[in-house]
Amino acid sequence: MKSIHDIRRELDQRAREVDARKQVAERTAQSNAVLTDETSRWLAELPARVRPLALARKFPRIANSVADLWREVANCEEYLGSLVVDLRGDRSGFPPDVAKELLALRSHYSDLHPSKGSSWDLVAKDD
Repeated sequence: MKSIHDIRRELDQRAREVDARKQVAERTAQSNAVLTDETSRWLAELPARVRPLALARKFPRIANSVADLWREVANCEEYLGSLVVDLRGDRSGFPPDVAKELLALRSHYSDLHPSKGSSWDLVAKDD
């Protein structure tokens, strides 16, 4: 049987663990709420007509993710697609200005990296 002293020690330990997790979560949230230098450079390099400034301002974590994936064509296409099309069915969507920017950015990315298609595309065209 545990003594009151043992129970208090366990509760104090649990409280310290919860506090530590909260601190980590707060630091993570703060770091996700700030654009990285890399993301700022990426934004500056984009043509002004497709520069997602509202996204960067309202959703810096997502802007950071897009910038991180920008040079990984398949991964970036998949990520941009997941932002534009809700495959899970549980998202509320982006504000109109952000959604418009994401569509323009996705279109720009498609222009930069046209799909090579598959050999089956050629078969279908020959018929």
